[in-house]
Amino acid sequence: MTELVRVRDVSVDFPSPGGTAKVLDRVNLAIGEGEIVGLVGESGCGKTTLARLILGVLPKGAAVRGEALSFAGQNVLGGGAEELRVRGGFSIGFVPQEPRAALSPLFPIGTQAREILRWSHGRMRAGEARRRIAEMFARVQLPDPQAIMRRYPHEVSGGQLQRVLIAMALLLEPRLIVADEPTTALDVTIQAQILTLLRRLAHEQRVAVLFTTHDLGAAWEICDRITVMYSGQEAESAAVEAFFARPRHPYAGLLLGSMPRPGAGLPESIGGAVPNLVTPPPGCRFHPRCPRALPACGTQRPPATGSATQSVRCHNPLPERDAA
Repeated sequence: MTELVRVRDVSVDFPSPGGTAKVLDRVNLAIGEGEIVGLVGESGCGKTTLARLILGVLPKGAAVRGEALSFAGQNVLGGGAEELRVRGGFSIGFVPQEPRAALSPLFPIGTQAREILRWSHGRMRAGEARRRIAEMFARVQLPDPQAIMRRYPHEVSGGQLQRVLIAMALLLEPRLIVADEPTTALDVTIQAQILTLLRRLAHEQRVAVLFTTHDLGAAWEICDRITVMYSGQEAESAAVEAFFARPRHPYAGLLLGSMPRPGAGLPESIGGAVPNLVTPPPGCRFHPRCPRALPACGTQRPPATGSATQSVRCHNPLPERDAA
């Protein structure tokens, strides 16, 4: 698979009243063309910050340092998506968590979609714009696209609005879509429909997707590969089948143990909490909560070991026979 996105040893710090928050710590991530990569982990583990780094929309005052943030071989570390668009015409689509908050209640949906086309394609005849939008709305299986274009956001359902946002992201003709927990606000039935739709569109159009979620069930449904984040560090990266069959990092194993499963009884909780990012523990940041911690875990960040199919950063990973 041809590599499209590469984040290599990138750190992000935020100023805060209590000191400098080390939100990302030498993070690594790779996304191939047409690949759906899931970022999973508890709240506060850096998933959204990593997504915003790639989008180029980090908050003012964020300090970024590292080796590379590359798209198709172009290193744009510090500039992100906007610099990439200016330099190479490479667009990144975005599908947010809450569709109603992403659209203005003051304008019809079609008017807002035309703004996307105007931003990405410049001047376009009104009839051509309407045709493109209607075709894209039909592609995401919206009923009666012409009617949807005339409606205001409050006049359509949450599931339909999420389809609208996916269509608007695709209007950019992107090579990458960042989907930040896009199904959290939807009920289970609509969530399944949106996940199926996003996966089909990504593979049909060879669009890569970075999918952030705390829902491991959603990650199983849509992702080709999983990257586990913990306290601003990547813990494990694996093909989805390998991850769910045999996680290697203790945190990944505990995450799967906390996942509700039919007939498996009550899920297990993970003891402790994600550490304060102003004063994170040294070494592997998970070691204060880890049942397999060794003395080295508290002083040395473990290197990545394993294969292209499954790599782990752990001094004492789960043996394959014990991972479940």
